[in-house]
Amino acid sequence: MKIPMELILAGLVTCAIIYFALTIHRADNNSTSDAQSVKVNVEGSIFYHEDDFCQVEILPNENFNSLIKQADNVQEFTAKHFNGVAYSDMMIRDNHEMELSERGIKPIELETILSQLESQRHASVTTGITPGEMASENTIGFGKNYRGLFYDFESDIVKNIWIAGFLEVDLDKQTKVLNQLGEKWNLLLIDWNSLTLIDLKDKNQINKYLNKQYD
Repeated sequence: MKIPMELILAGLVTCAIIYFALTIHRADNNSTSDAQSVKVNVEGSIFYHEDDFCQVEILPNENFNSLIKQADNVQEFTAKHFNGVAYSDMMIRDNHEMELSERGIKPIELETILSQLESQRHASVTTGITPGEMASENTIGFGKNYRGLFYDFESDIVKNIWIAGFLEVDLDKQTKVLNQLGEKWNLLLIDWNSLTLIDLKDKNQINKYLNKQYD
């Protein structure tokens, strides 16, 4: 039986419509899956504001004298350039006399101590102005968004250790962990926000500093 050309064309048009409808549906599903995947990744990570990078940092004790001098310079700069609302100039801190990387601290050694914080560990870290804005490569964080202890590394050597905000961890645990870091690697903590310098080998200094932060 000969099938009219009109029916053949109508069938082809119907198949095409069904094909394109299925293609669009799959694309929509894929887009939804991708969006959900990104959302999960952001929620499973920890964020620090870019301005908090090394504002409260841990450094070798060999930097003591230069840190004292820089802290004085910061106070002088603030008095000269702060008008009560904003700064009229930007101050760039000097390079450290000894970088933390020169201690040769291995991430696994550091994390053995940091695990005592009993705070959530995140291998996915973001930074910028808002959470998820950009990845902070080779960085590990302990805590929550805006409130964590972080370190970054290169070639299996820790480069920087810093604290952003206030850790939601028992103060005795924080004191113990910071003191162990100080004792093991002879380290200091410098808080550039309050211009406070702490010898991490001294538990009393640590405890006094932490209690002041949480008042």
